[in-house]
Amino acid sequence: MDATDLVDVRGLMVRRGAFRLELPAWRVPPGQVVGVVGPNGAGKTTLLEAIAGLRPVDAGSVRVFGLDPWSRPVEVRSALGFMSDEMALFELRVDRLLRMVSGYYPSWDGEFAERLVERFAIDTRRKTAELSHGQGTRLRLLLAMAFRPRLLVLDEPAAGLDLSGRRRLLESVLDVVRDPLRSVLVSSHALHDVERVADRVLVLSSGRVVKEGETAALVGEGRTLEEAVEAWGAA
Repeated sequence: MDATDLVDVRGLMVRRGAFRLELPAWRVPPGQVVGVVGPNGAGKTTLLEAIAGLRPVDAGSVRVFGLDPWSRPVEVRSALGFMSDEMALFELRVDRLLRMVSGYYPSWDGEFAERLVERFAIDTRRKTAELSHGQGTRLRLLLAMAFRPRLLVLDEPAAGLDLSGRRRLLESVLDVVRDPLRSVLVSSHALHDVERVADRVLVLSSGRVVKEGETAALVGEGRTLEEAVEAWGAA
């Protein structure tokens, strides 16, 4: 593992019922947006959960900041922001929720959080249960970003967002990696959005790696990422 790598995966195997994810070797250096794409059931969420320390591995290793995220969750999650549309939210007013969560992170950036509230058009006076699906998605993203994590892991972050919301999300993702010490992992079915922001892509199908590398080099000229994924048989 390079001393600067944020993620280092070696000989990974994760079972989930009859499904098995296998990833021989993969790493994520700082300063990149990496897209994880593939059809439903490809293993995208399984991989991201293993990286975030939310799922144990059956063989091999995952290291985040040089640490095992399953056995060292506090240290890893203090610098890793994870967001999925399935994450539960405490039933509080949004402003109270933000104050509560900010207390868990010494690196919480209040000014940045305020800018995200404005960018995402979140009404902080409303209770979380009163938010629309799209507003809840934007709030989850804000919570994952506002403490300035070294690694931001997003599992289908565009779910429930309209075109305008997706654009604001992409702008926010790019804001994160303007810092060369930070990276973003993003899994999404919106391949057009992934292609716009991802420096590299990891393409999975049925728990196996189909392609991995720089986005522009893999896709080539004259076709889109979606067309390339279809050509690789991973759509």
